[in-house]
Amino acid sequence: MSKLRFAMFGTGFWSWYQLAGWVETGEVECVALYNRTKDKALKLAERFGIPATSVYDDPAALLANEKLDFVDICTNVETHFPFTQMAAAQGLAVVCQKPMAVTLDECERLVETCRSAGVALYINENWRWQHAIRQYKRALDSERIGRVFRAHIDYRNSFPVFDNQPFLKELEQFILTDIGSHILDTARYLFGDAVTLYCQTARVHPDIKGEDVATVMLTTESGATVICSMSYATR
Repeated sequence: MSKLRFAMFGTGFWSWYQLAGWVETGEVECVALYNRTKDKALKLAERFGIPATSVYDDPAALLANEKLDFVDICTNVETHFPFTQMAAAQGLAVVCQKPMAVTLDECERLVETCRSAGVALYINENWRWQHAIRQYKRALDSERIGRVFRAHIDYRNSFPVFDNQPFLKELEQFILTDIGSHILDTARYLFGDAVTLYCQTARVHPDIKGEDVATVMLTTESGATVICSMSYATR
């Protein structure tokens, strides 16, 4: 069976890890790259053996020139909506980095766009696929610990996240869109969808725009209370 051909949009910090992961599958081939700064994309292309002629700083030109099965969107969140629309219009499946989009309205419109185009849309919420979390899910489903009525997911550290991704300092909403999307998707996977939600945020780092501390309390469909605590300002 021939490998699926794809293009990666965005060649920043995480793209190096994501592209390496694709290579490990042995079932796909990255044939083109897009990045608004072409020099950065050329470095990634050289590392993974992608021809320089297939590196673009114009996403429309890439989609027009390359024969693809899907695109992997690994860019800033504000570009997810237009790039997904562009790919869907070409009949291409989309793998999109989290968070899905800037607003709920954009998220709903993306789902409808891909549904109308008859293409698959996958949001890269990868924590729920980690071995430890899936083992925990199996334990919950087996009812080995009984019915869960209260749970606490805690993520607190002082990891220098801005060193590798300085653009995060400029986000109006920071921790909820960065690590928060992982934490909340994990809560949903383990304990079910939320029916009520309360959130409180704070900013500790003085040189960032968004929040770096958040506490979210969910009530799930099963009646469990789940508290998600997250902080990039805790030592």
